[in-house]
Amino acid sequence: MHWFYDPSITEASSVITATELEHFKSLRIRDGEEISITNGVGGVLTATVSNAATGQLEPKSFRAITRSAPEIHLVQSLAKGGRDEAALQAAVELGVSSITPLQASRSVVEWGAKASRNQERWNQIAISAMKQSQQAFRAAINDLSTLKQLIPVGTGLVLDPQASTSIVGLQLENEVTIVVGPEGGFAQHEIDSLASQGFVGVRLGESILRTSSAGPAAIAALMALSGQWS
Repeated sequence: MHWFYDPSITEASSVITATELEHFKSLRIRDGEEISITNGVGGVLTATVSNAATGQLEPKSFRAITRSAPEIHLVQSLAKGGRDEAALQAAVELGVSSITPLQASRSVVEWGAKASRNQERWNQIAISAMKQSQQAFRAAINDLSTLKQLIPVGTGLVLDPQASTSIVGLQLENEVTIVVGPEGGFAQHEIDSLASQGFVGVRLGESILRTSSAGPAAIAALMALSGQWS
């Protein structure tokens, strides 16, 4: 079943948005086909397409889905080669609640004057990943942040391969914030600064992961540990 996104969708909706109507065409949706549409905040409408050319729908059922705990917030350092966007896509597919782009001292990439444009690009990647993975919730893409602006939501964790504490066995609150460094990791003064801001250093086993895979690996570990995948 194909999955679409329309923030205005309700249980009584009978037509898809113009933006998603374009996706009807690219996916070759046909009359009589059953689809699901999320409003991005947990509401999912299942409907039958009555007219694929105009986006007309026949509503069948509407579900209100509750987000599972813990809610996970990812702070992803900017990285070259699209590795930050790869992390973003995987994190959304795993069900992360929000993603904050971070300008770290060792980040090769700088958004600068293109911050708004790049944030919108991340938004579009997040929406596409939400639909592909059939998530009911849209991940929020926050403004570009610096290290000193970070405040942990719930349990604050920073991935540090030198940390003595493993991510396994942590006592978690209902929300968790995970901070991932750029290629080359965080400088020591950044680790110290994050510690003073309430973040705890944790490691992911013995391997040194790329910035594109570290965040998704941590998210997957926390979801498994919290029973979300049981």
